[in-house]
Amino acid sequence: MPQLSAYLSFDGDCAEAMRFYERVLGGRLEAIVRYADAPADAALPALSPDDAGRILYARLTLDEQTLMGGDATASHPYAGKQGVALSLVYPTVSDAHRVFEHLAEGGNVTLPLQKTFWAEAYGALIDRYGTRWMVSGGRTGH
Repeated sequence: MPQLSAYLSFDGDCAEAMRFYERVLGGRLEAIVRYADAPADAALPALSPDDAGRILYARLTLDEQTLMGGDATASHPYAGKQGVALSLVYPTVSDAHRVFEHLAEGGNVTLPLQKTFWAEAYGALIDRYGTRWMVSGGRTGH
């Protein structure tokens, strides 16, 4: 069975975002590769000096899960993050609250944490990097 992982696009702030996610979510940032550091045979298009400093690939491992990302370049402009949200499910309400509050710093809460029929706490937000998150904690038994 393949491993399914999210790969997020950023507009020049991938390294900052992935370090933030490492701090907030835990896990370990295992790779941050800039376009300028790609092997010579990587067959990348010609890059501007700005693009060369952007992130080609970043990988954050969270237990046996992986969150990846990279920065857009002039040849593939950033279109934003549309139609996708990352869902975090915690066994406890306190874990959900802690992570939700950290992710919300500098972002926009679209639904405050509240009790639902499927969780003791559920909320949604868009973080400071434009990533949509849905955070749940504690199950209600449904």
